[in-house]
Amino acid sequence: MKKIKNKIVAFVKGDESNGRIKWSLYGRVWREIGQPYWKWLAAGIIFTILAAGAEAYTITIVQQVVDKAFIEKSLTAIYWLGVQVIVAFGAKGAFTYAKALIMSKGGLLASANLQKKIYKHMTHMNLARFYSDGIGKNLNYFGVQAGAVLNLVTGTVIKVVQNVATLIMTLALMFYYAPQMCAVLMFLAPAIMIPMVVIMRKRRKLSRQSFGIANNVSQQLNQTLHGIKTIQAFAAEEREEKKFAHVLNSSMNNAYKSTQANALRSPLMEFMISIGLCIAMIMGGHFIASGTISTGDFTAFLLALTAAYKPAKSITSTGDTLQHGLLAAEILFNFLDSKPDIVDAPDARELTAKNLSVGFHNVSFAYNPSEPVLTDINLQVPAGKVCALVGPSGGGKTTMFNLLERFYEPQTGKITINRTDIRKYTLKSLRENIADVSQSVFLFNGSIEDNIKYGRPDATHDEVVAAAIAANADGFINEFPDGYKTSVGEGGGLLSGGQKQRIAIARAILKDAPILLLDEATSALDTQSEKLIQAALNDLMRGRTTFVIAHRLSTILDADIICVIKGGQIVEMGTDAELCAQNGEYKKLRDIQFKTESKKTKNKALLPRGE
Repeated sequence: MKKIKNKIVAFVKGDESNGRIKWSLYGRVWREIGQPYWKWLAAGIIFTILAAGAEAYTITIVQQVVDKAFIEKSLTAIYWLGVQVIVAFGAKGAFTYAKALIMSKGGLLASANLQKKIYKHMTHMNLARFYSDGIGKNLNYFGVQAGAVLNLVTGTVIKVVQNVATLIMTLALMFYYAPQMCAVLMFLAPAIMIPMVVIMRKRRKLSRQSFGIANNVSQQLNQTLHGIKTIQAFAAEEREEKKFAHVLNSSMNNAYKSTQANALRSPLMEFMISIGLCIAMIMGGHFIASGTISTGDFTAFLLALTAAYKPAKSITSTGDTLQHGLLAAEILFNFLDSKPDIVDAPDARELTAKNLSVGFHNVSFAYNPSEPVLTDINLQVPAGKVCALVGPSGGGKTTMFNLLERFYEPQTGKITINRTDIRKYTLKSLRENIADVSQSVFLFNGSIEDNIKYGRPDATHDEVVAAAIAANADGFINEFPDGYKTSVGEGGGLLSGGQKQRIAIARAILKDAPILLLDEATSALDTQSEKLIQAALNDLMRGRTTFVIAHRLSTILDADIICVIKGGQIVEMGTDAELCAQNGEYKKLRDIQFKTESKKTKNKALLPRGE
């Protein structure tokens, strides 16, 4: 007996390894998503109940038609009941229409509000978290998870209310017209519920798996769309097709298993209902013959029984939707509850000064604990001076830029601006005082003008043009039919690499920030354009604290400070003349580069004319 009891308890609790649902999540879903729009939901529920009531009332009309019109042959009753049928179905239609409009409006408002929350949280995420999750997973927060969670508040709530209200009313009618038959049919309830619970638990496990599979599909598709040029350049189309097919097969298998479990529901329900109808007809014949119930009562009972089938079946499928939504809510709220590591300090203040000095004090940093990128970096750059960072790729130069903009935090040491730890300034004001141009330029899908004024949305058209002229971009911009209104395409895909970089330089010029970060800012330009822009950059750098990462040493010979970074450490520091005198790493790089450039120039001079 004890073993049987334990098995029953285990069945009720379910398999904990399958990931039991936290039903408390529904309370949070209601508080954060449903409660602000409770008036819309309440109105929708009221009209839903009224529609269910109108449907139940039609069953009572049928009972009166059979007893009064058909049995008693009352013509007056026939006319009156006919009018009632029109009114009942008309009222049901009107209530259903009103419910649809109200729930659509409430759902759209809740959807917009939830997606705003997700977007706001996403834009404040740390870069480390963003890159580790991947774009596909973050996109699914908007589509898959948000859609499933919203369905809990709008679709699922209304569906449950409608089905429960209809089921209660039809069961009440069954008990009212034939309580004897209801008592006999009660034994069917556990026979229906047990297989439904088993199917529901199977679907819960598959739903949890489906979210991870959806992330993989989105991630693979996103990588393909962003890397289509690389894929084609390496002739890797077939390889990527196989990868995507593998991911898609996982999604297909999961969906098919879910369908297998779900497809059992209807046959089981219909089989049990058929048993109930069979018993009801046999018992009904005996009760009518004995005069216990009338023909109209029996007809109304059968109609109520068949009417109860649809909401009962829908309630069992609603359980799956409910589980799917709550699993989505668990994933979504885990994301929304995650706190960014890089936030404003409680006593953070605005960075308002315009002459800014920058200092690195014993700064060490590693993306992975076992692989240090920077070690004990010490550097002081006075306000208005130019500091060039040179050395082999992978030395940590770009990482220093990331730390200065607080995209990451150093594990040890600190970075200061005007001798104050940058963590004492607000993130917004810190980044507003820094303009950067990187070697991999990102442009937004909009016009050229919108991209140039991204750092200063209030800039005038004349200021945009002036910045473009300074960046040697005005010429090619005016060659486009739409000029500054020309669309740059997704990620600037409609422009060449050099054109994108000149727009990025114009964007930095227009922002007019006191700190300037140039990471190979002229790397995508030809020699002629580089010379033109270098003059503009020299004007831009005047009076600003500037950091320059450059592999062409000819562009940084006049820098106030040159740091040679190798293996995450500053191995040499000084001016061009001072470092040449040391005859160290910088001198080696300088000699190799200038010797190579001299050889190129000499070879070019030896070429015949026209070549």
